[in-house]
Amino acid sequence: MKTIKITICSFLILLSSCNFEPRYHRPCMEVPTSWRIQSDETTTCANVDWWEELGDPVLNALVDQALQNNKDLQAAIWRVGEFYARYQVESSLLYPQIDSDGFALKQRFPESASFLPLGFDPITPHYRIAFNLNYEIDFWGRVRSLSHAACAKLLASAENRRTVVLSLVSGVAQAYILIRQLDRELEVAYATVEDRKEYLRIAKLRFEAGLTSEIEVTQATDAYEETQASITVLKELIPIQENLLSVLLGESPTCIVRGSAIDQFRLPFEVPAGLPSELLERRPDIREAELQLISANAAIGAARAAFFPKVSLTALLGVESFQLKHLFAGTSRAWAYGAQYLQQIFTGGRLTGELRLSIAQKQELLFQYEQVVLQAFREVNDALVAHRQAKELVTVEQRRVAAIKEYLRLAWLRYYDGQTDYLTVLDAERQLFTVEIELTKAQGSVFSSLVDLYKSLGGGWVLEADAEALQS
Repeated sequence: MKTIKITICSFLILLSSCNFEPRYHRPCMEVPTSWRIQSDETTTCANVDWWEELGDPVLNALVDQALQNNKDLQAAIWRVGEFYARYQVESSLLYPQIDSDGFALKQRFPESASFLPLGFDPITPHYRIAFNLNYEIDFWGRVRSLSHAACAKLLASAENRRTVVLSLVSGVAQAYILIRQLDRELEVAYATVEDRKEYLRIAKLRFEAGLTSEIEVTQATDAYEETQASITVLKELIPIQENLLSVLLGESPTCIVRGSAIDQFRLPFEVPAGLPSELLERRPDIREAELQLISANAAIGAARAAFFPKVSLTALLGVESFQLKHLFAGTSRAWAYGAQYLQQIFTGGRLTGELRLSIAQKQELLFQYEQVVLQAFREVNDALVAHRQAKELVTVEQRRVAAIKEYLRLAWLRYYDGQTDYLTVLDAERQLFTVEIELTKAQGSVFSSLVDLYKSLGGGWVLEADAEALQS
């Protein structure tokens, strides 16, 4: 008899260790050994609060405000709480479920009932208070698989929150850099319009003195109005960017405080991109995609286990009596225990469909994961190329500005000496205005591409910013 009991217990333990969840392996992908643009392989800079390296306290304050007040980020934080609650629901099934019930009622038994004793009143009250226990023995790992899937989704939601943090900080920096770039373009336009206003005044005086034709006045007027039109466009673009940044900061559209000028931002000498293989661990969107894949893998185990019977243990302990005064008497104690099982016999293909659904979802998420990884590699390479080319472009534009300033100086000298007409001067002015605007745009591109590079690399700064957002 003892041997039989040991055999049964061993069999039950063996069954309870069964799990139909497939063993998870990270998808094998061809990872490049280096980036297309040679870069330092250390990861120190990718782990710092890079926006502070730009040296603008206003930008630092704007990032802090966004981490505290941005509505998308707050929604993402609460979304993690939502998935934590779902995980609690799924994992609670791993434990016995205990509840209590009771009733007090009056009922009438049929007088012909054979189980009534002689002289028993067919109309009688009935009272009961009981505690009930129900526990599903997870023989096939169904409940554990559901718990694993919910846990992976919980972790994925946390990575999604970090992805929101990454996009938010980068978005704030990009918007602020563009505002300072447009501010600088507006300064150039204002300086140019003042110069052209003075040139127009001189042209009118020369025309009135008979020293030049009306054509020169017309050309000066056109140049002046052309610059005024540029100012009008810039005055439209700046509030639009301020409105965008205000929403990122979690407030109604308003004027944004300014800090350092675009040409006063500090630029790191080199941004280490690290090894491509490290990107799989640094990018929160890649980690989120993998956790979604892990969750789908666990769901397959639950779908497979659904083909097998559910075995549950049940128990009851309480008191029951037909007289209220005897309800808590020793003779009113009631108890019961036992086991039950439920086996699906015919479901019209529902279980098979659910299994196929879970397998299809896993395959879909597998290819989505691979696409996210490939996209991440592309973004880093694009950002490295864009940042390097932007820095080279600034150098080129600075040389162009110096050359055209000299060209304008010489054009004015030849104009006053009567060796050329005003059209040459006007051409030089227009070129100078254009290249000064192009230089400002190139300076903005250097810093915006730097932001794109840090965003594409991910790294420890995302975790630090995420922790700051949670503390607020």
